[in-house]
Formats: sequence, C-alpha cells, structure tokens
Amino acid sequence: MIKIIRKNLKKDANPYYVVTREGRRVEDKNYQTQSEAELRAEKLIAMVQKCSPHERDSVSIVYTSEPYKVR
Repeated sequence: MIKIIRKNLKKDANPYYVVTREGRRVEDKNYQTQSEAELRAEKLIAMVQKCSPHERDSVSIVYTSEPYKVR
C-alpha cells in the first residue's frame, strides 16, 4: 500500500496529489485524483524495485493545496 501524506491543505484552494520518492518530487506533474497518482506511484515502484528491491517504501503521495512547495 502506498502512503498518502496530507500537507498544507487550505479550504479556499484546490488540493492536488504529488508523487514523491524519499520526500522529493518525482516529476513536475500534479494529479487531480488519487487514483491517477496511485497508478503513477505503482509504475514508479515497479521501476525502483528492479534496481533496489528494498526501496518500495520510499515512494509516497502528498495530498496538498500547495503542490509547488513539495520539493
């Protein structure tokens, strides 16, 4: 299961999902739905496991209203 972290949520702003690895953004794309972000994260996990099988837990999803602040 992929960990989802809630961060910097504001009521007046639209929230987005950002796929991260070890706390850093994987790409500049922000996802509007959780299912889109989970699909991308699963693909990333499959790619990471080919090189480093023990790093499955390094991929997570950040749910935030300020996606530009996720590094």
